[in-house]
Amino acid sequence: MNKILLVIAAVALATAGAPLYAQHQTTKDQLVGTWKVLNLKAINGEKVSHPLGDQVAGYVTITSDRLWLLFVDSTRKAPATAALTDTEAVAMMKSQVAWTGKYSTADQTPEGIKLTAHVDTASSQAITGNDRVYFMRVDGDKLMVKSPGVIVPMTGEKSVVEFELVKAE
Repeated sequence: MNKILLVIAAVALATAGAPLYAQHQTTKDQLVGTWKVLNLKAINGEKVSHPLGDQVAGYVTITSDRLWLLFVDSTRKAPATAALTDTEAVAMMKSQVAWTGKYSTADQTPEGIKLTAHVDTASSQAITGNDRVYFMRVDGDKLMVKSPGVIVPMTGEKSVVEFELVKAE
């Protein structure tokens, strides 16, 4: 009986001493699905910005091997007609980002599972052909995403990008 209690106590101590992220690891299977964006920010040094405004809208869909992302400034104005003027086209381009690519996942880190996507098609040729690295962590029905630094198409600056998503219904 004492040996059983000793083993239970040892397991409890070992588990309590384990890093928090090890207890809440995100798996690749948890990423699969469609996620709705809640917020997005870019951090460049001390400067925090919202490249798609305070009311970003859009989705990320993740399959077993591909990721699709489409984010827009939800306050952008509709064009006057279906045929965009040059000014409207520029405004539309600067108020959205979209890309897709195959991805791979790597080891778990304190910030989440590392996902590397190779962008093969994008709304901006500046990011086509590049890898985008993100650390993703699932917490209930939310997905927290952080990059160590990616090119933000709206600004052209390399920034740390963070966004939060919720599982879409």
